[in-house]
Amino acid sequence: LVADVEKNYPKPGLLTELKGPWNVTFNASQRGPLAPVVFEKLQDWTTSQDDKIKYYSGTAFYNSIFNLEKLPIGEKVIINLGEVTAMAKVTVNGIYVGGLWTSPYTLDITKLVKVGENQLKIEVVNTWVNRLIGDAKLPAEQRLTWCPINPYNQDSKLQVSGLIGPVRISSVKY
Repeated sequence: LVADVEKNYPKPGLLTELKGPWNVTFNASQRGPLAPVVFEKLQDWTTSQDDKIKYYSGTAFYNSIFNLEKLPIGEKVIINLGEVTAMAKVTVNGIYVGGLWTSPYTLDITKLVKVGENQLKIEVVNTWVNRLIGDAKLPAEQRLTWCPINPYNQDSKLQVSGLIGPVRISSVKY
């Protein structure tokens, strides 16, 4: 039985882990920062000292570059986003790979990666919970969000958001 598990779920071999920096672009029209932000390492948006990130709800674009010294022969190359809230879309070298909304946050990128430099874009979308909480801290005339029944107030716990990682590129032999 153990042999069957190992055969069907082989352990991936790590090719690289993307530690940063990450250039992250938020939507300024949704109260995000006006200019792209550099994250030296991946982080939960709610831990940011910048309220435009801490209470952000919407889409953010993570951009990074990773290098592969060689490609494994006869193996699949997999990207694993680690932890992400709530949805992600992945693009490798300008080609859309797919979307993810549940764990495990993995996609097959075998046909898109190359030896040398590879460009990665991850589009992350969270819910509007944090914006509702952030807006509750503002005077009524400055609030952008509303809903007929709002279960959140300025003291509500923020929802973990963003690309938390770790983002790893691995190879798997099936």
